[in-house]
Amino acid sequence: MANQVVGVDGCKAGWIAVTSDEGDTLRYELFGTMREIVLAHREAERFLVDIPIGLPWREHPTRPCDELARHVLKHRHVCVFASPSRAACHANTKVEARQRNLEELGKSLSEQALGICAKVAEVDTLLRQDDSARDRIREVHPEVCFWAMNGGRPMNDAKTSPAGIASRLAILKRRLPSSDALLMRVLDKRSRAEVRADDVLDALAAYVTAAADPAVLLRLQGEPSHDLEQLPMEMLYIQ
Repeated sequence: MANQVVGVDGCKAGWIAVTSDEGDTLRYELFGTMREIVLAHREAERFLVDIPIGLPWREHPTRPCDELARHVLKHRHVCVFASPSRAACHANTKVEARQRNLEELGKSLSEQALGICAKVAEVDTLLRQDDSARDRIREVHPEVCFWAMNGGRPMNDAKTSPAGIASRLAILKRRLPSSDALLMRVLDKRSRAEVRADDVLDALAAYVTAAADPAVLLRLQGEPSHDLEQLPMEMLYIQ
């Protein structure tokens, strides 16, 4: 697998980033911000992160890639919640975020969407301010990644359940045999108040996707394919 790629997922500590060293040994780090990840991996070719990047607006209140993801995930469609508007993400309070989203997109925000607004805003600001980051950071949805790596079949169990953790780890081990060792290392060294098992598995799924040959990268992407800031609305995956 290629070096100099990074798989990223949000966690209670901030972000967990998975990459590998020159010997292809998996390693991880926890970071407070996405900008810190980019600075720590200046030579990385790609960062794949589980966060909405291109954001909806008044004329297009639902991202096409979200609709496509719900379609392929079938019974797991609830894993794809509505992406917030840019104005909502940059609001100062939950009440303000809900109001801005309602005004712009005609709908309020779920608790899950509210929970990621700060991280969406963080990545959105980084991409709009840093052209280098903009060129290298792309979005994944881990459940889409697992769906694709599972032969186009959605996962049956919730990712936080013992069965869900085991089934996702089995898929990862087929491509990254040391996935279980990394998971155990993280859980042994870090508290659940910092990072959970599903965060590690999601970051590993992002890393596997990032490390693939760019020629085999696929994407869920509809029209419009970019938002008002010309950020891509897409989810990358491999089969």
